[in-house]
Amino acid sequence: MTTVQRWTGLETRALRQALRLSIKDFSAHLGVAERTVSKWEAGQSAVYPRPEMQAALDTALGTSTEDVHERFNVARYAVQGDQRTLAVPATADSMCGLTAVYQSRCDLTAAIPADQLFEGARVVRAVGLSLNVLCQDYADRRWQELLERNAHVRCLFLDPDGTSIQSREREEGFPTGQLAALTKLNIETLLRVRDRVPVALRDRLELATYDETLRFNIILVDDLCVAQPYLGSNRGVDSPAFVMRQGQPGVGLYPVFEQVFESQWRGRRAL
Repeated sequence: MTTVQRWTGLETRALRQALRLSIKDFSAHLGVAERTVSKWEAGQSAVYPRPEMQAALDTALGTSTEDVHERFNVARYAVQGDQRTLAVPATADSMCGLTAVYQSRCDLTAAIPADQLFEGARVVRAVGLSLNVLCQDYADRRWQELLERNAHVRCLFLDPDGTSIQSREREEGFPTGQLAALTKLNIETLLRVRDRVPVALRDRLELATYDETLRFNIILVDDLCVAQPYLGSNRGVDSPAFVMRQGQPGVGLYPVFEQVFESQWRGRRAL
């Protein structure tokens, strides 16, 4: 009988296809919301359903007919072969929690759109340059909804009036002031979001700047971390993106990038 050691979005999609169910019918079959299934499938190998859902998926597969098992195996390996990500087995502790690698930010956002990345988030922490994924790929109203559901968001932008952003503009070949102007625009976007929520909720959206050499774009969403290095003259959108999960406390790559964020946050200038 076919078994799955640990379900990800890839296997979830393969099972749905094998059962020949729509997302709506598959979610009803499992007893979860449609958006939950959509989030699993969009996250591909970077998303692991919760333990109780791992068990539900095991049951759904285990009680299926032989024909479904055969279709599942075909769909499973076909889907994996189509991915442009580097899928890492859940048991590969030597990979320190790394679950996927994308060649560029475009590949990342195609696989894990902002709507899926931030949906239902409780804690969001981000540090980078202009933080376009947060400010341009996710609607203002969605941030307001997250804040109203008690999410806590901290965003750290590269200071648009500092020297580090000027250095980065030269490295990437941008006209003087272009990255600074984009960063100011993004900051204004989130300031506007903060101004629109009730006063009692405004401390849940903390915005700040820093002026240090730009090394990483880091987004931490609950137990998920997306990190992108800035490589010499390569533009940020062209740099590889690494996706990792939080494991045991102090173990793996997640706490390394978490520490980078918290270190830079301590030197922030609040907005």
